[in-house]
Amino acid sequence: MATAAALLELGDRYWALGLPAAAKSALGRALAATDDAAPALRLTDLALAQGDSASARRFATEAAKRAPGPATKILLGRAQLASGEIAAARMSFGAALDAPKIAPWDRARAHLELSRASASQSDPSGAAAQAAAGFEAALTAAVGSVAPDALTLLEELASAVVAHGRSADVTASLEVAKDSAGRRMCAAALLSARHAAGDRAVTDAVIDAELAALEAAAPSAALRLRRLERRTRKLATIERDALLGELDGLIHASAAEPLTPVDRARLWFLYGALCADDLATRDRAEDAYRKGLAFQPGHTAAACRLALLMFDRGDQAGALAEIERALRIDANHGLAWRNAARMLDAQSPSLGVIVGRLLDAANPGAGSAAGSVAPRLVTATAEVVRQDVIAGVYAHGHRVKNLLGIIGARTRSARKLAAEGDVHDRLKDLEADVTALYEEWAQYLRSMQAPTPTVELVSLPPLLHEVVLAAQARTQQVPIALETTAGLPDVRGDRMLLREALLNIVSNAAEACAAAGGGEVHVRVRAISSPGASTAPLVELLVADTGPGIPRAYLGRLFVPGFTTKETGSGVGLAIAERVVSAHHGRITVDSEEGRGTSITITLPTDKSGLAALPLWTVAERGTP
Repeated sequence: MATAAALLELGDRYWALGLPAAAKSALGRALAATDDAAPALRLTDLALAQGDSASARRFATEAAKRAPGPATKILLGRAQLASGEIAAARMSFGAALDAPKIAPWDRARAHLELSRASASQSDPSGAAAQAAAGFEAALTAAVGSVAPDALTLLEELASAVVAHGRSADVTASLEVAKDSAGRRMCAAALLSARHAAGDRAVTDAVIDAELAALEAAAPSAALRLRRLERRTRKLATIERDALLGELDGLIHASAAEPLTPVDRARLWFLYGALCADDLATRDRAEDAYRKGLAFQPGHTAAACRLALLMFDRGDQAGALAEIERALRIDANHGLAWRNAARMLDAQSPSLGVIVGRLLDAANPGAGSAAGSVAPRLVTATAEVVRQDVIAGVYAHGHRVKNLLGIIGARTRSARKLAAEGDVHDRLKDLEADVTALYEEWAQYLRSMQAPTPTVELVSLPPLLHEVVLAAQARTQQVPIALETTAGLPDVRGDRMLLREALLNIVSNAAEACAAAGGGEVHVRVRAISSPGASTAPLVELLVADTGPGIPRAYLGRLFVPGFTTKETGSGVGLAIAERVVSAHHGRITVDSEEGRGTSITITLPTDKSGLAALPLWTVAERGTP
């Protein structure tokens, strides 16, 4: 049977490897096997790092019983503060400060936690005074000796001092303090905090010089990590691989020179940020952010970055879970809400579910209250913003188009005046390029216009037959099959606009298959019953291909004018199709899976009112009449 000491060592090793569940198990067994406070202290630290305030409160209480003293009182106060028991936390910190044998670094920590308690009670003057007192205590402690986690504590104190406007006071104390490695560490932490707060008097060069001198005097893994972080901010592409190599070395070296959990998280977050810059290493980036979040799950920005990586590779469920985590940590975090907005597809039947989950994450209980209303507001807001942007681009775009026309005309005139030769040939090439750009830009602008259909009764089978023949002529190597059903009702709309929209969609599908080296396209049309009060059926057109598919991250942008996944595409075909379908009060949706193909579904009304007043519906609600 393993001894308590062996279990304690095993728990520390698991925690150092970023395996919190295994660490909790080993430390829990150690707690049961001994009356020593060490397992309870470790479990409290682990629970605080994991954001588990209830467990932290339980283990800290046990630690205080087993080893009463200033250090355990501070730890208990931190757990109480995390649980929202502010008055109890203040009493614990005060009792620690009143203890006659409190260690200098514990005094600094107690003042920092009291500063946080004051800030949570909207007491800025108290928070400022406690932060300054904490930094003064840390300076006194650092001149004597430097604790293993001193740099992290100093950075937290410096940030609090700067945030509460007391940097001038502690700077004065630094100037009269005895020179030592600890004093320089305090100075470096304060300079970094001032720089992060936007103090232009502090330059990167000053901070780099301070850290270099400090590392030369007292080298440590924590200082090396800070210097690597600063190098990353100014990183050139060619240096990236070298820096990744140094980080790999620091990760392996930290086994011999352990880092605090916060510093381990910083190390993995830095590694993840570097790997995220290259598509070839993005899987390593995700893994690094997960390892960092195991040490510091309350890091909102890291959860947001992980969500973006997962969203970019099409893992929407995983991305949503990380965004929920970020909103639970900080419901006011701007990046978390911007990531949440990326998750919202106004055309998706699951929009209400996603909005409800996001609202519940930010404010428990809000999802059920607003989940049914918010999707409508999201849809309307997205459409308003989109229309405003398109209107602005359209208005200014005509000036660009006219300028291209003038350049093309003048180039044509110059070419006619130039004698045969090199200049004439160059002008001819320029004329061709400008003409092509003019035509593409004109088409781009046209994709932004909301078409006004000329309403007539349109029979779909002959129209689709015509579209398939035209698309087949463009891409002959890809077979296009058409499947219709008897008795299809006519739709109300503009035949020419519908022809253009459908031809764009079918041609896109065939070109995608051709670019991938093969495949086929199926066009199907059928009548379906209306999910609303209308008795008139709807017509559903499905264009499915067996091409390469589209990454999930791109699906929400397919109808944005100018966006394309093809190297030579203009990005206007689907935008035009979407606007034509909308003008006919229809709906268009896309479903795709990389490696298996893409399906585009268009639903059109057969009555005058169309789909404008109908609710969202799902595939399960459809049915043939």
